Amino acid sequence: MNTRTAKSSKSSTHRNELRRSRSTSRKYILNEGTKFIISEAYNTARTNLMFSLSQTKNKVIAFTSANPAEGKSTNCLNMAITLASTGAKVLLIDLDMRKPVQHSLLKLDRSKGASTILSGMCTVSEAISKNIRPNLDVITSGPIPPNPAEILSSPNTGKLIEVLRSHYDYILIDTPPVNVVSDSQLLNDYISGIVFIIRDGYTRHTDLQRALSQIQLANGKVLGFIKTACQVSGSSGYYKKSYYNYDYSYSEPVSDSEKAKA
Repeated sequence: MNTRTAKSSKSSTHRNELRRSRSTSRKYILNEGTKFIISEAYNTARTNLMFSLSQTKNKVIAFTSANPAEGKSTNCLNMAITLASTGAKVLLIDLDMRKPVQHSLLKLDRSKGASTILSGMCTVSEAISKNIRPNLDVITSGPIPPNPAEILSSPNTGKLIEVLRSHYDYILIDTPPVNVVSDSQLLNDYISGIVFIIRDGYTRHTDLQRALSQIQLANGKVLGFIKTACQVSGSSGYYKKSYYNYDYSYSEPVSDSEKAKA
């Protein structure tokens, strides 16, 4: 096999693995057949999130993780669905304009989306997908631009979010992993805070510490954590929900003073 053939085969294998991964992720999108224990865990996370935002009118939340493949996009979508189920008007925006996923999870066209809105190539009404689920609208990433960071750091981003805030009760934003690029930190001036996704058995402590340090350095606020894909052996212990290989927990970050008391 020559080098060109080997590269082609490797590229094809990668595409197939990516396809399988996204197909698998679709299975975990909340629906009428979702196991009660999972949907109830999301309801608990929703309650905690709503409580943490109860004192602010700016209910714009970014979802991120330390690294790729930790479940941030699926969890962002599921939290949007869970919030919308209360009757609240919810918008999900995919601002991961490097490796977007929401259009794939929802099987939406992304020829128009956030990148084309922020670049002035289309209007919000032309790019928005209405009522993907009851009370849930979605703006996909749009075509991948050559300069995602420049687009996100432009004044148009703040203007767009400000306009959308007047039409929705909650806006959830899917952003790139913190340890890969700094895009999510460009949104700190427009959001209430960040929900951080941790994948059990995959997210390393060093990666988490590095990501949280970067968020702190950019004056970002972590609202809480969602731990996903927990797999715990044994019939006792805290994570009895592991019967279905899933556990979702939401908690406030521990402050330095609380750590000192521990």
